[in-house]
Amino acid sequence: MKFGLISLTCLTLLACRSTDIADWPADLPAQGYFVAAYEADVINQELQPRQEYLQWILSFYEGTVIAPTGWEAMQSQVVESSVPEQRSELDVQLFELGGQIAAEWAKENSSRAIDSRMLSIWGSVLQLITGPEQLYAAIQLIRADVEALLNQDILGDEINDARYEQRLGLQLFGDF
Repeated sequence: MKFGLISLTCLTLLACRSTDIADWPADLPAQGYFVAAYEADVINQELQPRQEYLQWILSFYEGTVIAPTGWEAMQSQVVESSVPEQRSELDVQLFELGGQIAAEWAKENSSRAIDSRMLSIWGSVLQLITGPEQLYAAIQLIRADVEALLNQDILGDEINDARYEQRLGLQLFGDF
């Protein structure tokens, strides 16, 4: 009986959380953008309810217990560390890139082209960049790789730390 009450309470709380999408954060891309992305992928619709997909979008931006730094915090950190005259343009570029990445990453694992490993690499790249030219190059490379993944022009295995280290002159994880 006690287990049943705890389970019912947990399910009720989960249901409350999943219907809380009506309070979509104003600083994220419009919820309609993600709904359209969800509706465009019939295969993912069979694997994942729309509410779950939208919850993963929010997790991407806000972070989770496992990955506490979401895209919003990372974007803010990168923009604030950049030169003042480039902040506005950089913020727009990262806002658009984040939306594109989130729309794919939030899908059911078996249905997506962008996974959490890639997010980790891209987040590390953006946080380790030094200088505006290198930051611009990194964003363009990530954007190109996202497009290539979505168009199935490259495989997910090709997105690795060596690719970014070589092309951007970085050392992401060293001997770790």
